[in-house]
This record gives sequence, C-alpha cells and structure tokens, in this order.
Amino acid sequence: MAFTPSREAFQRALHGQRTDLFTLRSPGGLQVAVSNYGARLVQVAVPDGQGGLADVALGYDSLQGYLDGQLSMGALIGRWAGRLRAGTLTLPDGSRQQLPTNSGPHHHHGGPRGSRFQVFAVEHVQADALSLSHTFRTEDDGVPGTVCVQLHLQVTTDNALHMAWTAEVLHAPTVLNLTGHAFFNLAGQGSTHGHTLQVPASRYVPLAADVCPTGALAAVQGTPFDFRQARAVADAIATPHEQLAVAGGLDHYLVLDEQAAPLAPPSSSITPPGLRLAALLGEPVSGRAMEVWSTAPGVQVYAGHGLKADPARDLGRGAGQGGWLWQPGDGICLEPMEYPDAPNHAGFPVRWWLPGEVVRGAIVYRFISG
Repeated sequence: MAFTPSREAFQRALHGQRTDLFTLRSPGGLQVAVSNYGARLVQVAVPDGQGGLADVALGYDSLQGYLDGQLSMGALIGRWAGRLRAGTLTLPDGSRQQLPTNSGPHHHHGGPRGSRFQVFAVEHVQADALSLSHTFRTEDDGVPGTVCVQLHLQVTTDNALHMAWTAEVLHAPTVLNLTGHAFFNLAGQGSTHGHTLQVPASRYVPLAADVCPTGALAAVQGTPFDFRQARAVADAIATPHEQLAVAGGLDHYLVLDEQAAPLAPPSSSITPPGLRLAALLGEPVSGRAMEVWSTAPGVQVYAGHGLKADPARDLGRGAGQGGWLWQPGDGICLEPMEYPDAPNHAGFPVRWWLPGEVVRGAIVYRFISG
C-alpha cells in the first residue's frame, strides 16, 4: 500500500503565501498528490492489481524535504527549462539579454527564482482536478515579457494524469518552455536501470564540454540514445560513448520523429489537441508501464545519476517510500520540452510569443498496471 503524505506537513507560510497539499483521485484508482510549491507532484500512486496502490514517483514527505533536498524534484519547470548558455538569451534582433545564473555560468531551469521555487496560487479544487496559477515576470528571471500561466491538472478514468497549461503573454515578446521534472520508478523503489524505455526519436542533441548543446543534431543509430525499439536503461548507459562522459550519464534531448502514434492519445477536456507520444517506460517485474504524451517537439531523458539522499537528514521515511534513501539511478525523468538552449542556436526552432498571444501546451502520463 502506498504511503499517504500528510497534508499538514505541507501547510505553512512561504514567501508570504500559503502552501498546501491536494490529493486528486480518479475513478480508475489513480491517486496524485500535488503541492502548490512549485506545482510539484509529491505522489503518483497507481493501482497495483492487488487491491492496493503503488507509489511510482519519488517525493519527500514534507515541504521541508523539498526546501532542503533535490531542487527540481517533482516540479513544474519554467520559464525556460534546461540551460541557457552563459546566462544569455539571444533576442529576435540578435542582441543578447543577460539573465541571472544558477548553474555555474548558466541560467538553469528558470534561474534562481524560477517556477520550481514559487508558490502557485490555488484557483480551483475538486476531487479529480486542480487549477493553479503563476506569473513569470522579468524582475524574477530576466526574460523579457510577462507570462500569466494557468495550470490545470486532472486524473481520468483511464488512469492518466493530465497537466495542461494556458499562458497569456503581456508587455513584450517572450519565450516559454515548460516541463515536468517528476522522477519515476515503476517498481516502487530500487534502481530503474532494469526499466525499459522506448522513444520514437532518430536524432538527439549532442552536448559541448560545458553541458550545453553544440547546436548540431546527431543520429541515434549505434549510440546510447537509440530507444526507437524498447531497450533496458542499463543497456543504454553501458554503451560506450563520449557523450555519456560529457553529461555524467544519460541526460540528453531526443528529437521526436514525425510519425503516427501506435496508440490512441489520452483525452481530457483540459488537454489541447496535438498530443504525440514522447516515451514508453516499462518495468518488467511488476508489469507496470507508463506512456508519456506531450505537445513538445522532443523529450529530455535523464536517468537520475545525480540522485542522492542525505542519511543524516532523511531518516525515518527518508527521501522516499518506506525509508528508502535514494541512490543514483533510482528514478528516471522524462521531460517533454522545447529544444534546449534554442534561442541561442540559429538552427533550432524557437517561438517568440507576442503580447496578446496565448500559449497552450500539455504533458500527460498514462499508467498501465501489471
């Protein structure tokens, strides 16, 4: 039976706002706990086929855990997910805007005041759905323009979690690149290296020595990044390749192919059209599987080599379920997003949104129980 996080452990005043925890339940049995601090997925509990629930997402059991621990754990990442090299943003006229840096010389995952560090306003709550809002401002992240985001989360009968956003642009042209940073483990705990992964992508983005894109695209054929057929994560990371050394492990962007999905996309009244299959994750022992759908052109695959737990801090329940202290590889992130560092590369597609325009996007996780 899945651990049930305490709502009280997530209720406090932070940055002059109130944080809380909300649990969504679907008729199919899916149970998702969401904190409005960073719009984080705290728990994703799926039916286990034995009348119980298995928690398949890594998370902390209190707000303090998120404040002290892995900064991106479970969060909605924005305004720009991934790194912007040297903290610079190339504007449409070719000039450059300097942004605050927080990962060496780079602006990473929205910078030091990105959405993962913000308390989202709670707009609407019901048994199977939650609406949150947040406004991205230039004074927080240095990016021109203001973006007012409405984030809608809903669990559906087919055990899918829909995360859809509607974003209104104000004041100046801007960019927007949102993603979810949940770590998944379909076994419930232990290493994810035995999971299988399939991604319909023939190309990936190579990284330079500073872990930012070179600006080129490369074929996945013969590399650790070839997931066109399902393969074990362990097999991929055991494939010798200089790019694994550059990133410290598997942490690369795969460009999705234009092709018909073999499965029918999940549907919800909150999700915009244009969903495409980004990834299929499976766990052979439990038989559980997860489909990832999105409106993004590619997906960042991060095999969790940076995961760690602090035994001095994470005693008791620990960093994860049942006192599990995470080790590298105990969770895997599948992050649908725009091309990394795209505004700084002429060959990468990037959309500059104008004042008055509305941006719509979504990520959907659909679970199949073993």
